[in-house]
Amino acid sequence: MRKIKSLPINLRPRERLMKYGADILNLEELLAVILITGNKLLPLSQISTKISNIIKKNNNPKDELLKLKIGQSKTAQILATLEIGKRLFSQNITTIKSDKQVFGLSYEIINKEKESVLCFYLNGRGELLQKELIAIGSLNKANLLPRDIFTLIKNLPIVSIILVHNHPSGNLDPSKEDLIFTRRIKLAGDLIGIKLLNHYIISQNGWNKIIF
Repeated sequence: MRKIKSLPINLRPRERLMKYGADILNLEELLAVILITGNKLLPLSQISTKISNIIKKNNNPKDELLKLKIGQSKTAQILATLEIGKRLFSQNITTIKSDKQVFGLSYEIINKEKESVLCFYLNGRGELLQKELIAIGSLNKANLLPRDIFTLIKNLPIVSIILVHNHPSGNLDPSKEDLIFTRRIKLAGDLIGIKLLNHYIISQNGWNKIIF
């Protein structure tokens, strides 16, 4: 795992939080923002991952956190943050409201060297139920089928989806394959009652919506 300081400034958790908002950070990144530094034994990124794994599996993580030997101060920070979360929020809900928000939530594929496809699954209120990396490879080579995208509808109350894929070249214009793929997914969604809201092409230069 790369050290946070080795990341470009615009990809570091604190900087991304300030630019796009806290809701685009994953759990490990939020923990990194809270903890600020690692220790002599482990870098911050590894500590954040270990803590994330603990709190995902344990409703009372105090003893497990202390075993990490991250110190009482950092342990107290995490426990206090978890308690605040429990008191203020019954669940973590992200409502998709803008193109900029989708772009911010797609940060993990912006710098990939191969085309990668993300799918955002939304309920009837536009709330993000799940985000999945569906495929890696250009759309005409990834063998990506509609069933690969719509497989989660059996388990979640999905009403609509948003697709995002990157162009490593930086060119935001849709290719012929992009257009064909988009129309195929729209038609498949219409048949099963799932609306394709948007399909974005993204790069470090920004984003573009495919018209379909």
